[in-house]
Amino acid sequence: MGDVSEHEKLIEQFLRENEIEAAVQLLVELIVNYAKEKNFDRAERLRDKLIEVDPMAVKEIVKTGEVIETEKGEAIDKNHLAVWDDFYKNLTPEETNALFYAMKPQKYPAKHMIYKQGEMRSRLYFVDEGQLKMFYRQADKAILLKTIGPGELFGEDTFFFSDAFYTTSVITASPVKLYVLLRDDLAKLNLKTAGLESKLTDYCLSLESVADLLKAKNLERRTAKRLIVPGKVQVQLMDDSVQPAVKPFNGQLLDISVVGLAFLMKTTQKASNMLLGQNLNMILTFEELASEMEIKRTGLVVAVNSEPFHEYVIHVEFIKTLDPGIIDELEDIVNNIAE
Repeated sequence: MGDVSEHEKLIEQFLRENEIEAAVQLLVELIVNYAKEKNFDRAERLRDKLIEVDPMAVKEIVKTGEVIETEKGEAIDKNHLAVWDDFYKNLTPEETNALFYAMKPQKYPAKHMIYKQGEMRSRLYFVDEGQLKMFYRQADKAILLKTIGPGELFGEDTFFFSDAFYTTSVITASPVKLYVLLRDDLAKLNLKTAGLESKLTDYCLSLESVADLLKAKNLERRTAKRLIVPGKVQVQLMDDSVQPAVKPFNGQLLDISVVGLAFLMKTTQKASNMLLGQNLNMILTFEELASEMEIKRTGLVVAVNSEPFHEYVIHVEFIKTLDPGIIDELEDIVNNIAE
């Protein structure tokens, strides 16, 4: 439609000459053009000007609003809508458009720290692709709380508060694509879509909270009886395709229960942190007990404790729990040796 800047200058000329109707018609033309070009910021700015120039031009104001919303709806990332269908189905088209265009798309590589425990920030993260790990650090111990994947959000524990500190850390386990909503941008959305924040709040409240995750981990650590027993652990780190990732390494068994075990190994802090959230294939032997018993299990590293002299305690949760009879048998062996 020619030089857009010239058209905007022409609008100002119409206004100076008090030709309001001509200015309105040209504004409508420009708004529609910008909307179809997906330049929504400029289209909405000119629509605000249209309302200012002639608030009685109801037909034109409604028409341009509908055009902008329609074009926005058509331009939304359809994969994002599919991943988040359970959430968006409760929003109106206007609320969907408002939220989507207020968010910022982000991509991060694997092993990128999204945020650290203790940082103060108010952002809500919607995951579209990839996986992340959420950890809680207690003294020198890092505990894996959960794995986050597509269709899951995080950051809600601080998002609805202006001054709140993250109680967890989140790091990418693979390349990820996510959308980020800033608290300040949600406040702006409230001016246009008053019901959006309450719907977003209700959705977040329906999810398992960080407090729930912490409580569950504390309970879990208390429920299983742990047997302190000497043994060796041959460990094989597995990659995402369940193939060996590095050469096997050895650790010293500290304790074992039906749900998991802990072993000690010498390594670096960087290497130990890389084990968090990883799957391990393990072979346990008990030569010190003069026993030929051998236990093979796969487990997930859920916590890491640092010890003096570059030693680290690795806590593993079994993918499949042990038969309680195995723990009983090990306990009998230990008791017989003690006698």
